[in-house]
Amino acid sequence: MDSALLGKRPRLGDMLVEAGLVERARIEDLIAQQGPSGSKLGRLLVSRGLVREDQVIDVLSRQLKVGRYDPAKYPADPALAELLPVELAQRHEVVPLGRGTGVLFLGTMDPTDIDALDTVEQTTRCAVTPVICTSRELNRLMNGVYGSLSAFGDLVESGDAPIPELSTQSADQEQDVEIGSLVGLAEQAPVVRMVNWILAQAVREGASDIHISPGEENVTVRYRIDGRLREVASQRRSLHLSLVSRIKILSRMDIAVSRIPQDGRFTIRIENREINVRVSTIPTTRGENVVMRLLDMGAFRHTLDDLGMSARDRERLGSVIRNPHGMLLSTGPTGSGKSTTLYAMLSELNQPDVNIITVEDPVEFRVPRICQVQLNTKAGMTFASGLRSILRQDPDIIMVGEIRDSETARIAIQAALTGHMVFSTAHTNDAAGAVTRLIDMGIEPFLVSSVLLGSFAQRLVRRVCPHCGRRVPASRTALDFWGLPHDEGIELVEAVGCARCLNTGYQGRTGVFEVMLIDDAIKTMIASRATTLDINRAAIESGSLRTLRQDAADKIRRGITTSEEAMSIVGGA
Repeated sequence: MDSALLGKRPRLGDMLVEAGLVERARIEDLIAQQGPSGSKLGRLLVSRGLVREDQVIDVLSRQLKVGRYDPAKYPADPALAELLPVELAQRHEVVPLGRGTGVLFLGTMDPTDIDALDTVEQTTRCAVTPVICTSRELNRLMNGVYGSLSAFGDLVESGDAPIPELSTQSADQEQDVEIGSLVGLAEQAPVVRMVNWILAQAVREGASDIHISPGEENVTVRYRIDGRLREVASQRRSLHLSLVSRIKILSRMDIAVSRIPQDGRFTIRIENREINVRVSTIPTTRGENVVMRLLDMGAFRHTLDDLGMSARDRERLGSVIRNPHGMLLSTGPTGSGKSTTLYAMLSELNQPDVNIITVEDPVEFRVPRICQVQLNTKAGMTFASGLRSILRQDPDIIMVGEIRDSETARIAIQAALTGHMVFSTAHTNDAAGAVTRLIDMGIEPFLVSSVLLGSFAQRLVRRVCPHCGRRVPASRTALDFWGLPHDEGIELVEAVGCARCLNTGYQGRTGVFEVMLIDDAIKTMIASRATTLDINRAAIESGSLRTLRQDAADKIRRGITTSEEAMSIVGGA
């Protein structure tokens, strides 16, 4: 191991300050906290949302004079798995990248972990040259070299207590298993390790949901990443009952009940991040299907720029959200980022002299200075009752997680009429649909036209991977579909696939928006009970509405996403 890593070098905090990434006062505050917590400065900065992990890794690479991971130089090679056992690689969070004459290039997040590097040197009998990478890069390399399925299998087979072989049973037969047996299965070490691995792996890969589905002969684990499901593990069917029981215990569900759907939740900490896990189970013909939604409870740090909103739409909405009273609705299907966009707006308005209160189910992000109320339907705290209560808390701005029923809609409208700015979400296909949704809930049209300042619809599309996306000549069909000009030599972007994006061709997601502001002409149409189609057409003609298709076309033209991906949100017809 090269002792130069331990020699005198510039301090990380100083280098981050010099790079303009963080203020010195913040660094000094965190250094004061380092002693008791034992956390490293870089991880503290990332966990607090002060810098991105890749920024810290880049600075560490320069500070330590250690090579930065480059996927083109170090492609994931499964043959390297023979050099280093997967158990050792997982324990020390390292992965072999390549081999030279007597030298092993080793991917790691912490090149100063001398114990890990020495252990690898002794095991492989090679001199180790560390290469620094982010946690996400390391995780993808681990999958590429060792494979997700093998890692999962090693967890199953390891440990002192083996997983008992249970015969495949129908959903009805599972009712006869004693509660004591279920608890025993759920608390065995291998089962605990499996569930921990499933959760930790999902967080590292940026998954929004985890699906655990029983089949005839196996149980499949899938992650939803960037809006798409991807299988990460498949094991024998006999493990299903153990996994489900463990998750039920964590979620405080009734482990003896499997014939009816159940919901629960729990909170975990992984890599200094607090993750709220919402769990849903439902009985199927092959046993209980489990879906877990992961919500990062860390400090909210997104802006409208980060979410992909155009400068024009940001400017238009900026004038609306600063009104002293009224209502703004965010619309779209579940998982389209509605609440995230509202949080970005609240963050812009979050000042010491403004009282912002939210009522949510669940609270998805924690924001300093904002009073956030969690629903508790079992105790009688619903959106409607919660909204009534917070109106007595002298709010300036109110965010209601969702307008689900007429009672909540009426209270929200009343709040907007009596001097409050109200933000909320609704499930409609487009921005104009928010108007008729309120009317369908029994709100008088003249009230809707009086308080509704605007609405916006949104969807999420995958971004083309910046490392492998390439420009190709645009087809006439694509240009016609998106209404793009037939300029000579125009090119659109194509998804290719590489190690960094797990060969999907995409990495991350961005929003596609449709913003409609309520002008006098639209107010008149609302009062006269015009249809959604008529309001939509009039808004487009007046220029107060820029459609989802138009915003998607702009992102295609700029190379942010592909034509094929954007068609998934507007349809191919």
